Amino acid sequence: MGKVWIKAGEATFSVGEEGDNYLFTVKAKNMPGLDWLYRLRTVHEAGMTKQMKPLFLRAYTIEHKSRTDTEYLYKGNHIYKKFSSSDNSKSKDTSYVHTPCSWDIINAVYIARNINIRNAKAGERFTFYINFNDSTHTIYGKVLKRERIKNREGEEFDCLKCSATVASGTIFTEGKPVYVWITDDVRQIPVLVESQIKIGAVKVYLYDYKRGGARTNDKIYNKNVVIKNPSPPSFSITAQLSAPAL
Repeated sequence: MGKVWIKAGEATFSVGEEGDNYLFTVKAKNMPGLDWLYRLRTVHEAGMTKQMKPLFLRAYTIEHKSRTDTEYLYKGNHIYKKFSSSDNSKSKDTSYVHTPCSWDIINAVYIARNINIRNAKAGERFTFYINFNDSTHTIYGKVLKRERIKNREGEEFDCLKCSATVASGTIFTEGKPVYVWITDDVRQIPVLVESQIKIGAVKVYLYDYKRGGARTNDKIYNKNVVIKNPSPPSFSITAQLSAPAL
């Protein structure tokens, strides 16, 4: 008997502007009906110049009954971190040197989307440097193949199936890749993500896609649609996370 998947959470990725820079926001939460098992509410805000240089990352997280606030500020080759929690004994400020051309995980999502991989050969590898847990990790992405897939509503998407290694110290199972299906067009929008995690497995589905505050009329899997800026202001993607039923 196969797994029975249930809707476990929802996340919205949006792009706006703060002054002359990009502001990327991710809001995520588990479904309220699962609060008895695991309660999570989190907001991440990441700033990046239009020359793709990271500026900051702010994260506000409520997990169970605990709240944490974290801020990473990029200055030269250093990252300065401020961390506080509802348990004040865990609060601390630190700094460390990061690898050039490295990003936090939120900025990295948009950096990856702006790398043209549509002409890549199957098996070709891309390298990313991700700042996480007070150090820089090397992540390897790989293009596997072209594939047409369906979302939960039965819509079909022409996609590139890719894989990525995971950093140690995350919820993902170390040594097991994350698989990502992105649209085979200039926007390279994630449609499906599958991964093993420490307590089982998750699937993340594209649920909605908006530009300028309204749902786009473009079929995002149409290769003939050309968008000059893949991540314009007032752009948002909503994804739903599914997990096997207990």
